Amino acid sequence: MKANPATGQTLIEAIKHEIEGREFYLALAKKVKNPLVRRKILGLAEDEQEHRETLSRLYWAQTGSEVGNLDDFEVNVNLPDVQNMSLTDLLLLAMDTEKMAAATYMKMAEETEDARSAAFLEYLAEFEEGHYETLAAELAKIRSTPGWEDQGPSD
Repeated sequence: MKANPATGQTLIEAIKHEIEGREFYLALAKKVKNPLVRRKILGLAEDEQEHRETLSRLYWAQTGSEVGNLDDFEVNVNLPDVQNMSLTDLLLLAMDTEKMAAATYMKMAEETEDARSAAFLEYLAEFEEGHYETLAAELAKIRSTPGWEDQGPSD
């Protein structure tokens, strides 16, 4: 198979996004005392890891090579200062990020010439929309039940 550099770069960008998302959710989970909320956030981190692994396999299938060192590519992973943000602000940021991710994945799907990559990118866009809905539901619960995010196992 002839490697398509544009498809490879598109997949690398998607992989970087999934890495950033996982790191963000792991940091966010550390701020939450409520085990139910923490479990949902850790589930999002797990989803991001699974997406990364699938994208890496797709990259190999499309380019014939391993992903390698992601630092060699022109995409930066930047995490917000989670420790100095409120949980509400973090959830709002995560919701915005998921919405942007869904739009980005749809744009990538439209721009890639590879049908297999496009189909998976569309799937990821739908998955990110589901993440948005999960986060929106958590935010609504926090806003309607003061102290919800701080409830620990013995509260």
